[in-house]
Amino acid sequence: MGLFGTSKRAPRSSGVVELVAAPRGAGAGERFVGRTFLGKYTVRKFLGEGSNAHVFLAAGPDPRNVVVVKRVKEEAASNPRFRQFFDAEVRSMARFRHPYVVRLLDASLDDPNGPCLVMEYIAGATLEAVLAKERVMPPERVARILGPFGHALYAAQLAEIAHRDLKPANLMITGYGTPAESVRVMDFGFAGFTHKPHIQLSELTGQGSVFACGTPAYVSPEMVRGDSTGARADIYSVGVMLFEMLTGRLPFECDTAEKMVEAHVKATPPRFHRIGHGHIPPAVEAVVQIALSKYPSERQQSMKELVEQYGKAVGQDLWNLTAPAGYTYSTQPPQSGELPINLAGSPPTPADRASEPFILSDVFEATLPEKLAAIKLRGFIDDVSGEVLESEPGLIRVRVEMPEGHKQPQQRPTGSGVFAFLSGVIRTTQGVAKGKEPIEIELQMKKLDANKVAVLVAFRPVRPFFPSDATLWAERCEAYYAHLRSFVMPEG
Repeated sequence: MGLFGTSKRAPRSSGVVELVAAPRGAGAGERFVGRTFLGKYTVRKFLGEGSNAHVFLAAGPDPRNVVVVKRVKEEAASNPRFRQFFDAEVRSMARFRHPYVVRLLDASLDDPNGPCLVMEYIAGATLEAVLAKERVMPPERVARILGPFGHALYAAQLAEIAHRDLKPANLMITGYGTPAESVRVMDFGFAGFTHKPHIQLSELTGQGSVFACGTPAYVSPEMVRGDSTGARADIYSVGVMLFEMLTGRLPFECDTAEKMVEAHVKATPPRFHRIGHGHIPPAVEAVVQIALSKYPSERQQSMKELVEQYGKAVGQDLWNLTAPAGYTYSTQPPQSGELPINLAGSPPTPADRASEPFILSDVFEATLPEKLAAIKLRGFIDDVSGEVLESEPGLIRVRVEMPEGHKQPQQRPTGSGVFAFLSGVIRTTQGVAKGKEPIEIELQMKKLDANKVAVLVAFRPVRPFFPSDATLWAERCEAYYAHLRSFVMPEG
């Protein structure tokens, strides 16, 4: 399977990488009409579907309260990366508020009807529908859309959130054709944290393929290359949309998704005069071409900068003209706290607490970019013959010294409390020598800047192999910790 799957639909409308969408048709979605999600949102109407989800109009507990429910399709929910992103990133977006962003109201991974997102209902038409009707927009008309769009993405950038799947279908035009026309950005629910390094499983193990979210016609070159991505990946997607609004076509017109993504990495976008749009002011084209640069460092550094450049090109103070009234930009990322969404995990059991004295942790900082971190961590894992259990944004879990041929149980030991945990240990640790109990190493990472990352390293026992000597256990963990630091810390 290629990077973007093998769907034969047009690249422009294709969805998430490595997923092949189910055939379109009302039947699959219509069966949910009348059902209730999260025990309180009753579906009134099937609105349509994308590559990942069915979309419904629903009523809340108060029938006058209309919302949109997006039910994630089975093929998307079954992807290993789906659950990794859903919990942490939906929590973040539940705290992200901006006047030009459609609000996420509720969510659940485990609703009986399927994983779902609940969002506020906004009346309007998508930019995709508007472009189908108008095809080409004059630069001043484009400015009216870009201004609020830029404000929303700039707020997300300050909150250390990147959308990573911007396209005309994710932009709602409100008040279409009126002086009050504005924009609301949709589908931030599966956005990405830019402050959490993500080293993919394939980079740590040498197996599997690179996975990235995005739509082929609008995906950034760094996402295709498998490089780390941030807010400037969104700027590239905005550049593609600006090109399309101004010229009525995409920068790259290809007949397959594979050729499309290759063009993002290798091809140069055509100049406007070569495709019949030489009337567009050179200053406007320059802004678009900069946004379409192949490397993030060559693009505008923020959406604020892009909007200000475009405004200057059309003779408007566009940033201030479209600023949302009363909104104050924060430089702090969304903080943790209680949320009105159904994502809470189970509290720790007595069995979990039994191992707490053997959980050792420390924090250090390393100066290295994500790609180099992947190489160094893979070197460490190979050197200690470790098994990678999990790799998701900001988290890597590795297991070392597992007994040969041992299969981990899928369920917790039966019974309750510490007795059940210890009795399980007695039954299953025979044959594992003292000082040879397996160790689970967890790395939690957060970017401090482009080339520096803070790493929390934690060492835990592996159920049911409980350590028999606390001193010896600590010495073994310290040895692994020193070995890890020797790989990832710069020499000298």
